[in-house]
Amino acid sequence: MNEKQRNEKIAEGSKTVFTYCMAKTSTREDAEDLSQDILCELIRSVGSLKDEKAFYGFMWAVAGNVYKQWCRKKRMRNTCELTEDIPAEADIYDFEEEDSERYLLRRELALLSEKYRRAIILYYVDRHSCAEIATHLHISESTVKYLLFKARKIVKEGMNMERKLGELSYNPKSLIPVYSGNGPNQFWSFMDSKLRQNIVGACYNDALTPQQISLETGIPLPYLDDEIRSLTEKKLLLCDGKRYRTNVIVITSDCSREMTSVTAAYHGKLADAIDAYISSKLTEFSAIGFYGSAYSGLSLRWMLATLIFRSIQQCDVSIEVGEAPVTAWGEHAYLYCREKEPHRPSSVFNYSTMGSKSGDGLYFLDYLPCPNGDHHDFWGNDLYTNLLCDIAKGKAEGLGEYELEAVAEMIRRGYVIKIDTSYRTAMPVYTAEQYAQARAMADAFVTDTAGPILKAL
Repeated sequence: MNEKQRNEKIAEGSKTVFTYCMAKTSTREDAEDLSQDILCELIRSVGSLKDEKAFYGFMWAVAGNVYKQWCRKKRMRNTCELTEDIPAEADIYDFEEEDSERYLLRRELALLSEKYRRAIILYYVDRHSCAEIATHLHISESTVKYLLFKARKIVKEGMNMERKLGELSYNPKSLIPVYSGNGPNQFWSFMDSKLRQNIVGACYNDALTPQQISLETGIPLPYLDDEIRSLTEKKLLLCDGKRYRTNVIVITSDCSREMTSVTAAYHGKLADAIDAYISSKLTEFSAIGFYGSAYSGLSLRWMLATLIFRSIQQCDVSIEVGEAPVTAWGEHAYLYCREKEPHRPSSVFNYSTMGSKSGDGLYFLDYLPCPNGDHHDFWGNDLYTNLLCDIAKGKAEGLGEYELEAVAEMIRRGYVIKIDTSYRTAMPVYTAEQYAQARAMADAFVTDTAGPILKAL
């Protein structure tokens, strides 16, 4: 490769080199200086290159080496600047020069990490001396001066940068926390926060720094610090250096639509199979004799259908998955989130189980969200669980004022019906033997009929 060809190659790669430098630096001036250093080194050393095809690999190797040297020099310069002008007492600092400057300053203060933000607020806003800040933060006075120096430098560089808010800042997502495993389900209540949901959503596709999370969500960093820390402690975020990435599966709306599209061809077959099976078993199902077996035929069809839905939900027709992993709360469970879509119901199947003090069990399978309440009312609520089971067995007698208030609330939410002075449950009640018979009918459908359809999915 002659000199003319080498120059043409370098000129061709110069724009790419500058783009690389813009991504590696915080200001355009630094990017121009770095790209100039890279091109100078490339011109100086490219004469030793023998193979023309290896030019681009050689160019990026030179760029990487020059960038490392540039970073080392920059750190040395920063160290020299540390004693520049950090007096022991804070001078009057003008935060009110111009509207645009004030906005940029506040923006950058909102993006500072906690350690820098605390130092700069104590010094410039609260007017504490470096010695007082050192005592307050339990660090040395020299460390205080370093934090102030770095904070000022970060703020100054940031004010010269263009920052764009992400989509979540104006179009936040709602994620539905889904839990499958042994209770109690603390994941649902922990993730019942739009802020936490959008932090998880922001870090799902890309690993982000706290400052990038702030820009993506439009939330100042002081309001995010504790949430990011809590999500990391619960292992829903993983920290990789200075960046965070989501550690739980998120089924986005696009993914949901794609899964629906792929499985749509089987929905009709499965629905027809369920309808035919229920029609053939309805008399046998009613003959079990549980409380509720005398309900209308339509009600009985829905009762058996819900048992079938539960069996389908619990069956594994493809692989052995083994025991669920241990969550940060100590239970064995699978955790994931699904993006909520306004035009679709928040859930299709919400299945949960609660046990009473007498060893009874409450089984909930909510096909659609209840208008007044759902099984979340019973999570961790022993009073509701024990009362409902006592009512189901006809043993709810001599209730105190506190229990009567709870029963009145369950009546309002549709779990209990009051008849004269007695109470009845608004759902079927099975003995252990009756429930085993009903489940056997549902399981038989899954094994004999639904299995081939589900495997095809």
